[in-house]
Amino acid sequence: MLRWLKRKQEEPKPEAETLAQETKTEPQLPLEFVAEKPTEGVWLETEDKEGRNLFLPLTRKSVLLGTSDECDVKLGENLVGQEKVKDKHARIEKWRERWVIVPLDKNSPIFVNSKRTGENTLRNGWEFQLGEDGVKFVFRQSKQQE
Repeated sequence: MLRWLKRKQEEPKPEAETLAQETKTEPQLPLEFVAEKPTEGVWLETEDKEGRNLFLPLTRKSVLLGTSDECDVKLGENLVGQEKVKDKHARIEKWRERWVIVPLDKNSPIFVNSKRTGENTLRNGWEFQLGEDGVKFVFRQSKQQE
């Protein structure tokens, strides 16, 4: 059964700490799909238009998904349903040892296991889709991560 996830807003960090973190951040390169299935960690599985399996290792604690160049993962034209995905559609983030998918606005629907949902925890083997008839992914994690 799917349940909506309600998280409390995190307390704001002291201004000095926030400023120190902002100066340390460097622009990160986008994450890339790979053809070989990972054997450890956490990853997303999808298929391209030619039926090939693609894998996206989640190597960051927060990953922005969409069609914009500003996203951590730019969903290209080679993916089935890419045209139904918003520029900045959703974010996947690690929160309290769980992975959560978060829609970025009410016009960016997310379907988990074929049911429309809002912010939701992901579990091994669960399928999610960005938008109606959009790109589908299966969330995977190695046995060591469970």
